[in-house]
Amino acid sequence: MDHVLYRVRKYTGIDAEACAECFYESFFDGPLTESDRQFLRDYAQVLIEKCSFAYVAESGGRVVGFIAGHFKKQFDRKLAKKREAQAHYGAWLRCFFKFAVGGYKLSAPFQEQFSRFFAQVKEGDKSAPRGCDCELMALCSLKQYRKGLGTALWRVFAAHCRACGARCVRVFTNSDATYTFYEKRGFVRVWEKPYSFGGGSSYIYEYNL
Repeated sequence: MDHVLYRVRKYTGIDAEACAECFYESFFDGPLTESDRQFLRDYAQVLIEKCSFAYVAESGGRVVGFIAGHFKKQFDRKLAKKREAQAHYGAWLRCFFKFAVGGYKLSAPFQEQFSRFFAQVKEGDKSAPRGCDCELMALCSLKQYRKGLGTALWRVFAAHCRACGARCVRVFTNSDATYTFYEKRGFVRVWEKPYSFGGGSSYIYEYNL
């Protein structure tokens, strides 16, 4: 599906490096070492390929954003098990084991930023609502504000969910992210919790297709 500025297509494994760059520009800043870049590539690939489906947006032949979703078992067990991209479980294990033992040798500035990002990701708990059909796992892009990139990706994502029969989409985000994107597109905040470590809040937004 095409947008005026963007061509949206299904993700393939060769997009991992470009998606890692989008991921970096959405959540981090500052210089990166080669070790930092390798970790980001591995992490982005694992994140995307654990999902049920993913799309990327291209502009000028270059990947500038991606979106991914994961169907829930209570909605459809077969869809929840299906992966449109090959699931590299070995890569998943290697990535997190290597990260855990310090094998990536991350630079101190990036390590500090990623530690905060990962602490935010883990803030969901048992009080969070359950029962959605599909979870929007990642919406990352270059900072091309107000050019329609996020909208182009979201429209394809929503169409995919509708085609599969899903009716309820949820996304976990936080006050450090661009949560207003979801509010402007009709998502409703259904859960909020201050960070356990202070300085912000976690949110869950819901959209009924």
